[in-house]
Amino acid sequence: MSEKSIMIEAKSPTESIRQAYNLWSWFYAKLVAPLERKPRMLGLERAAIQPQDRVLEVAVGPGVTLLEILKRVNQKNVVYGIDLSPKMLKKARDMVNSAGYTNIDLRESDARQLPYPDNTFDVLYNSYMFDLIQLKDMLVVLSEFRRVLKPGGRLALVNMSKEEGNVLTWWEKFYLRLPARWVPYLMGGCRPVLMKGLVKEAGFCEVRQEFINYIFTSEIVVARKPSM
Repeated sequence: MSEKSIMIEAKSPTESIRQAYNLWSWFYAKLVAPLERKPRMLGLERAAIQPQDRVLEVAVGPGVTLLEILKRVNQKNVVYGIDLSPKMLKKARDMVNSAGYTNIDLRESDARQLPYPDNTFDVLYNSYMFDLIQLKDMLVVLSEFRRVLKPGGRLALVNMSKEEGNVLTWWEKFYLRLPARWVPYLMGGCRPVLMKGLVKEAGFCEVRQEFINYIFTSEIVVARKPSM
C-alpha cells in the first residue's frame, strides 16, 4: 500500500493557505508554535547543522525555528528562508532582527518553484508544510528540495502524522466533514501525512523516519541527496 493511498487529500488551494496564514500570523508564534516546539527542535537536532553550513528553511512561519537555525551557524553565514505568507515573513524578520540577527535572506515564494540555483544548500529544513499541500504537489516539492541541495546535502522534514497509516484519526474524520473554506481557518489546513516513501521516490538516500507523540503525533523524516 503506497503512502499516497493512506493520506487524505488536502482541501485548501495555495491561495486559501496564503490568506489563512496571513491571519494566523498574528497569534501563531504564541499559541501554535509552542505545541510544535518539541518536534521542530528534534528535527533541527537530526539535521545536524554545522556553523559553516548554508541553510534554507522552507515555510519559515513567524520565525521561531529560523531563530534557532541562526544560533547554530556563524553570524557571517547568511540563512535563507521562504514562505507563502508575506505577513508571516514580516513576523519572522521582526523576530530575528529583535534578537540581533541580520544575516538572513527571506523571500515570499512557493515551494513548488524555489528561487535558488541547483546545488546551493548544505541543509534544507521544512516543518509542518507537507500536511497542508495536495498529494499531486508532494513529489514536485521534494524534487525542488533535491535540486537545490548540494550533493550529500541533508534534508529534515517535520509534519503532522500518524503511526497507523491505514486508520483514519479523529482529526482526519473532522477534517473530511468540514466545508473546504473553513479548513484553513479552523484546522490550519493540516492533516496527517507520511513522507518517508515519497522522499525515497524523489531520489533521496539514507532516509529515516521517527514518530514523536507530543500533543499530537508528528513525524521526523531525514535524508541525504546522493553524493553522485
